[in-house]
Amino acid sequence: MSIVHRFPHKATRFALLTIVSLTTNLSIAYGLFYAGVPEALAFASALLTAFVLNFAGCRWFVFLSTDTPLVRQLLHFALTNGSFRLLEYLSLLALSAIGFSNYYIRVITVLATSFVLKFFVYGRFVFGQNRPS
Repeated sequence: MSIVHRFPHKATRFALLTIVSLTTNLSIAYGLFYAGVPEALAFASALLTAFVLNFAGCRWFVFLSTDTPLVRQLLHFALTNGSFRLLEYLSLLALSAIGFSNYYIRVITVLATSFVLKFFVYGRFVFGQNRPS
């Protein structure tokens, strides 16, 4: 039995992918930050790595959306994901500027909010059956 059959619901698979992505993202963001990389660059590096992981995971694991040509879907994902990532990045900087909590809480707050929004946007506009061409 494949892993997809063990988790028949898209939301469950998205949550699993998010756990892997979040762990990767936090490890890179915090690891680089502890290594002396500036906060903004550490977070940007983590977001770039998460981009690759998330596209592959959404296409082949969460939404099982391989009917759309890879390049076209990658472009749709890049546009949507890039918009999310820019908003995440700007949100982190804004929270930093207003002194909201500490770096760790800021990162988690931004990523948790984005998680919920992305499931619906990806499912509808990037990997869904009724997505625009």
